[in-house]
Amino acid sequence: MSNKRLLKVLCAAEAAGELDEPTTSKRRYWVHPLNSDREKNNNFLEFYGNIRKHPEKFFEYYRMSVRSFDELLAKIRQHLTKEVTNMRNPLSPEVRLTVTIR
Repeated sequence: MSNKRLLKVLCAAEAAGELDEPTTSKRRYWVHPLNSDREKNNNFLEFYGNIRKHPEKFFEYYRMSVRSFDELLAKIRQHLTKEVTNMRNPLSPEVRLTVTIR
């Protein structure tokens, strides 16, 4: 590669920001305060329990029947279930599927 061509490539890389030093961001929270009390509030559990009582609303929200949701959840539950650790309690398979569908 000629010196002029190398200089052009370096100039283009610099202009695109490719030669900038990578920035390291410090994590402010392990769990954001908005999510820290998620288990205490049980918002999803209340919502999920209530919407299952109203099949027409369940269908509007999930675009499938309660039965279809339960069948789908039964088929993929093992893939959605995460291990409970000392650091955190994972989201339930119902929450994970709801987030995916919505």
